[in-house]
Amino acid sequence: MSERLDVEVLSRREELEALREPWSALWQRCPAATTFQRPEWLIPWCRALGPEEVLALVFRSDRGLVGLAPLAVHRIGDERVVALLGAGITDYNDVLAASGYERAVADAALACLEERAGAWDVADLHDLRASSPLLLAEAPPGWSDEVERHEACPAVTIPEGAAPDELFPAGMRARVARARKRLARAGDLRLDVADAASVDELLDALFANHKARWRSRGEGGVLDEALRPFHREAARALCARGALRLFGLRLDGRIIASLYGLAERGGLASYITGFDPELAWYSPGLVMLASAIEHAAREGARTVDFLRGREPYKYDWGAVDRWTFRRRLRRRGARGPGRDDGQSDGEGAVQAVMSGEASPEVGLVRLLGVAGDLAAAARVIDAAHAAHAAHAARPAAGEGERAARLEALRRCLDERRAAFATVAAMLGAHRDARVAGEDARGACRSAARLFDELCERSEEASVAAYSLGDPEILERATREVVELLERWGAIGEDRAILQIGCGIGRFEAALAPRVREAWGLDVSPRMIEAARRRCAGRSNVVLAVSSGVDLGDAPSARFDLVYAVDSFPYVVAAGAEVVDRLVAEARRALRPGGELVVLGYSYRGDPARDAADVARLAARHGFDVLASGERAFSLWDARAYRLRKIEHP
Repeated sequence: MSERLDVEVLSRREELEALREPWSALWQRCPAATTFQRPEWLIPWCRALGPEEVLALVFRSDRGLVGLAPLAVHRIGDERVVALLGAGITDYNDVLAASGYERAVADAALACLEERAGAWDVADLHDLRASSPLLLAEAPPGWSDEVERHEACPAVTIPEGAAPDELFPAGMRARVARARKRLARAGDLRLDVADAASVDELLDALFANHKARWRSRGEGGVLDEALRPFHREAARALCARGALRLFGLRLDGRIIASLYGLAERGGLASYITGFDPELAWYSPGLVMLASAIEHAAREGARTVDFLRGREPYKYDWGAVDRWTFRRRLRRRGARGPGRDDGQSDGEGAVQAVMSGEASPEVGLVRLLGVAGDLAAAARVIDAAHAAHAAHAARPAAGEGERAARLEALRRCLDERRAAFATVAAMLGAHRDARVAGEDARGACRSAARLFDELCERSEEASVAAYSLGDPEILERATREVVELLERWGAIGEDRAILQIGCGIGRFEAALAPRVREAWGLDVSPRMIEAARRRCAGRSNVVLAVSSGVDLGDAPSARFDLVYAVDSFPYVVAAGAEVVDRLVAEARRALRPGGELVVLGYSYRGDPARDAADVARLAARHGFDVLASGERAFSLWDARAYRLRKIEHP
């Protein structure tokens, strides 16, 4: 969505309240929004629990109101923290964005925070579902960005057309039947659902039952006196909208169990429950929950969401975890990501070698990438030698090792000048191949032409510039990757694997004897030709030219491993939509529990940003992150990311 959005900033709670009706209309246009984004929930929260001042961002297009980011700035200790309204007692936080405007609204929200960077220190956005636009939006340059899994929200799926006796697992059906028989023998049993006339009575019963239940355990529960005005106002307003499902289970007219639920868009969310602890032997809470699920099924609900918390009883009903995520954004200083103030890119490459972060080969390729030619690279190394010599009179711990690495860097350049000249020319071809304004498919076609040309110059250097075209160096680098995959248990004789960007087939040749089948895809026809020569006679190897934006005809749910070795930086350069699509394609191709391994995510030089991007992609597409940014290689400086497909994201 490229349409320009106009932004209005609301700073007073009263201004936000005045937006109630347009806000409600926007909510209806947001198919993924939950009840927790309704004004009926957040306005009472502001009145009872929120700050006087807000930072609500209102987004309009030619179509009117299309987005709302309901934010506020709180002071926590010495920090000014931006958070979404409702934080603390709201299970799912998010922006509202009309269908088709999700990415535009999230991007605009972060841009607004960038413009007001002097008013806050950290943005702490938590309880975001995996589908949240706030997880997909890219942080502005210079921000630190952390994404982590936050809370489990177990949920049950109701099978379509399920009969009443099919709603619960077999063991649970028997428990419910026994509890109902006990209660039926004790008196007349009836289920009430709150309407405008009864909402206050059922809410009072909920407060009483919840308090009694928690007091019997020596705890206070989550419905203390300070929260009750909020819940009373919210429950009344949600009842008027038809979104409240407040149940009361009556025994001879007395409410012995309560469930405070929210229901719309094909689901029931169980927010708070309570029962009379004096009747615990009758299992009134069990019967209450079973009755609420049956009521939801009759209304056509397909899910019952137990919301956050991993209490054991939730899994007795067959619930499966669905995770929320937390994203913390902090605006750093103006210096470029990944290096100190005043340090040039060339100096950074030399320092990476001296610190042991990069091998001499990798450091020189980095240096050539920014210096442009051998003479300029040599001048940077000479300057580093001079600077180091100037400090020789004041040696510090580790300086001997740093000096040795610097000497190895210079020796590597002197001994391999011809190879580095070839690499410099190839890097120049990389720069010349960049075409501004290309769409994703155009960028992939340009990449195919580039790698056809590079492969013709040097097959080895075309897939790993730091190999300098030396087959022995490339073999060492290949062996390190194979050893990592073995250590992770990602390969085996019974496994099928697929590589995104297979290049000249070095991994297919190395891994074919260790797996059941090895597939490789690449945008470059010439590289696929080289791969087929390398893998000739391997009947379990499948090689094909791909579009670069999907996995083509690769079968669904076939592979145990989908992996990318130094190909994802080109995917990242093609744009966020291509990255998103390829990760979705990887999920399609993987079996449940299969793994996506990305070795080298980008060339941006910002590991924190890369890790945050990977975490967002994992959240969006249903992967667990098993390894994030691991430094796994001695020759190659790429970081390793390991994701596992979750069967129920």
